[in-house]
Amino acid sequence: MLAERIIAGGFTAAKSISADRSRCLRMRFSGNSCSLCTAQCRTGAIKIDEDVHILANNCSECMVCVSECPSDCFETPGPDFYSLIGRLRNIQASVRLPVLGCKASTGVACHEKTFCFGFLSEEHLIALAVFLKDALQIDMTECGDCKNGFILEALGERIESVEAKTAIKISDRIKLVHNKADLVFQEMPYDRRGFFKALRNTTFTKAAGLFDNYDSGEKVLSYSAKKLPLKRELLNRALRALPEKPQRSLLENYYYMVDVDEDCDNCFSCIGMCPTGALKIENSGDKRELFFSSSLCNACGLCESFCKKRSVRIEKGFCGENPFKFGNAKKEVSCTG
Repeated sequence: MLAERIIAGGFTAAKSISADRSRCLRMRFSGNSCSLCTAQCRTGAIKIDEDVHILANNCSECMVCVSECPSDCFETPGPDFYSLIGRLRNIQASVRLPVLGCKASTGVACHEKTFCFGFLSEEHLIALAVFLKDALQIDMTECGDCKNGFILEALGERIESVEAKTAIKISDRIKLVHNKADLVFQEMPYDRRGFFKALRNTTFTKAAGLFDNYDSGEKVLSYSAKKLPLKRELLNRALRALPEKPQRSLLENYYYMVDVDEDCDNCFSCIGMCPTGALKIENSGDKRELFFSSSLCNACGLCESFCKKRSVRIEKGFCGENPFKFGNAKKEVSCTG
């Protein structure tokens, strides 16, 4: 059918996962002991020594390393997540409950396909729940027979974790479909009316500015480059779009404060170590002091572990006035008092 040919034409095979060593916390600072990727990799496909290695013969492409890495060291080929949200929104202009499938799945019809669902972190799930107009069905009907079948349980646990930490009823917005009989698939209408409805929705999406990709397309491999991880971008956009109660729950559980004590001598070496630009120097009266923005912090801990005076401490939960503004790190209110 025409619809199937159009949909299938948009699929690209996931050939591999690449690693940007300049984003790896252990590559940026040898004293860092982050092991999230290696601890979560069930096939032993990731090795970190003088570089970040992905052993292709071992890798099952479960994409868990993509979701677990706090600094976006691991990358996937093809369109970005913003594009996926935009396409799903366009589909919702004609189909109320779109179906998102895995590229390895062949037995069930879907409207869009993506990589193994292991890449869907809690932040990705929050973004899908906030920015899609209606519920999304995730087709997991073939996951039980897949080599990455553990993702079926893992994704359910991530949804439960989001609901435990926020006021977002995410299970009402994201439906994990385990049985084929429970999957509701509606063909995309490709008549004149459907075409112009989808076109209007595309125009609205672009005008809203929610899913613009600000990436210049140039790959920057530099340890001095500041880059905000996608998961933090998604949270920031979701935070701006949510009402007050879920905003508070996000700030309490997904945002952080940097507390700097009086032993800090303003050497500012932590600024250079920070991979996201969450720290900077600003004038405070007659002195230059350390300023911090919670919206840019992913709690990687490099500033804390690199500080020779042990003056820097990261605390979970944002208690300041505005997470999007820089505040004096020595004068910001600590969540623990």
